[in-house]
Amino acid sequence: MLLLLLLSLTATTYVSGSEEVCTVTGSQIINFKQGLVVVPDRCAYSLFASETSSVSAVFQDRRLVDVSLLDHVVIKTSAGAVQLGPGWRVIKDGNDVDISKTPTVNTVELTKETIGIKATFTVSANTIEVIFDGFTLYIKKPDMGSVVPSGLCTGSSVSTTKISSLSIENCAVAQSKTNEVPSDTCTTVTTRCEKLSSNPFGSCAIAKTNYIKACKDTLCKYPEKDGFSVCRFQEAYVNVCQLLGTTISATWRTDVGCTDSTTFCQDKTCAHHEFCGDNISDEESCLCRSIFASPLRTDNSFGGVTTCEDKSSKLILANCLLEEKGIDYNDLHLKKATCTGQLDTTTNNVTFSFDNTDTCEAIVTETVDTNTQGVTIKYENSVETSAPTGDITRVDSVNIDFSCQYTPKNPSPTTFTIMDSTVTKTFSTVSWTYTVTMSAYTNAKRTKLVETSTEIQLKQTIWMELKATGVDETSIALVIHSCQATDVDSAKTHNLITNGCENPADSTVKIETNGKGVSGLFNFKMFQFIGKAKSVKLECILKLCSTLDSKNCQPDCISRRRRSAKARYVDTDPAVISMAWTN
Repeated sequence: MLLLLLLSLTATTYVSGSEEVCTVTGSQIINFKQGLVVVPDRCAYSLFASETSSVSAVFQDRRLVDVSLLDHVVIKTSAGAVQLGPGWRVIKDGNDVDISKTPTVNTVELTKETIGIKATFTVSANTIEVIFDGFTLYIKKPDMGSVVPSGLCTGSSVSTTKISSLSIENCAVAQSKTNEVPSDTCTTVTTRCEKLSSNPFGSCAIAKTNYIKACKDTLCKYPEKDGFSVCRFQEAYVNVCQLLGTTISATWRTDVGCTDSTTFCQDKTCAHHEFCGDNISDEESCLCRSIFASPLRTDNSFGGVTTCEDKSSKLILANCLLEEKGIDYNDLHLKKATCTGQLDTTTNNVTFSFDNTDTCEAIVTETVDTNTQGVTIKYENSVETSAPTGDITRVDSVNIDFSCQYTPKNPSPTTFTIMDSTVTKTFSTVSWTYTVTMSAYTNAKRTKLVETSTEIQLKQTIWMELKATGVDETSIALVIHSCQATDVDSAKTHNLITNGCENPADSTVKIETNGKGVSGLFNFKMFQFIGKAKSVKLECILKLCSTLDSKNCQPDCISRRRRSAKARYVDTDPAVISMAWTN
């Protein structure tokens, strides 16, 4: 747990004329009077506030959950707000501002200096300068006379300066200690931080004690990565001296072994859940903030979130987790190598997706609940790296299997409408010219004919009657040999009647009359093909049987033999009649 540390140290206060500078680096604030304050959490705090203007700092975690560091700065004037963010960004109302084209935002003048973005505004005719490079913040003010500002830079307490409206949710919740920096490293860092008390920094009279302490306290908890180093704190001291009129030797970096760190992550834009830091290859990358990433690192899924939709699926990966391991999302693809990820430049998430037009070699399965007839669609695929072409590779192997299930939602019951309420067709044989009528009903007594306007629901019982006219009813019987439903689009089929008998695979089919008289009757419960076929054709094959020459024209569906096998059919070409419905 980070403890609140407010140090009131006796230090030599350096004043150049009447100007003073407040410095914020990491979570350390060295105020206008050179006192040191440590911010204890990931909240927002007021640094400088007057009746008309204010400067606030927002602190967040980066690589470690228990170390908060300065993230961005918010300047408010009577005209509105402007934000100075990481990567030397200027933001207004959530949008980046190009200060080369718009140098003034809400009365704040903006310029790009060698040490950061400089924002200038006035408070009661006093010029206030704010400079921020994504790591270190400087606030320079003159003697403001009767105007007495408040905030951490002026000596106000931490407890009275927290700004809830700018703070992230649960910003004050304590995090477990990480102990990232070994004790021997801390000892080495301490020695290097203390170099600030010697040449070439001796020419500046500003007290060095708290800059040294801020350096040690930060780098004994946070590793020298992501732009934070001993040089960062030494640079802050040099810049403060120069802002107040004292020039440090231009060779100071060489003298203490520092490289140019001011430009680290300059112009690098990361999402709100990310920060710009060093990846595994020590390259500038947008990495995940530790609290965001902690629950996602356990299963090496790279934060994969899978969603299923109608005829499609997608997997979203956090690109910051990929960059953390030095993995380029361009090296990844689905099972089909041409199905690559798409980067959202706003969220920095990578999406892999496919649909029914190109499944990218996904396994797609459909199952139907026999009770509810509900359909469940399951998608299975994987994100993987391309196979190496040589003997070595420097790309980390990735294989992320993902799957999801989708149940199409029916906001209202699925309904069907028949395309023709009654179908009539005439057939000719050697002996007969006869007509068959095919009709559908919604009740057993066959008094409610299914019209083209009738809506039929799933599992609703439908009675189908097929009747022949124009034949001798005393010597001819109509036999329904088979009835088969076909999805017109996909050619999928489902049998209702086969060989004159009910399809044993469909328990809803009931034959009431077949081969006894010139009409046949059966019923079944309405169904749909998986995928919701737009058009279904019900086709029946009919035969005429001579009752004079055959003992029985009725199929024997109990023994699964046809007693009518000895029956003599009077038509050599069976009659085929069909009816269609849509949904």
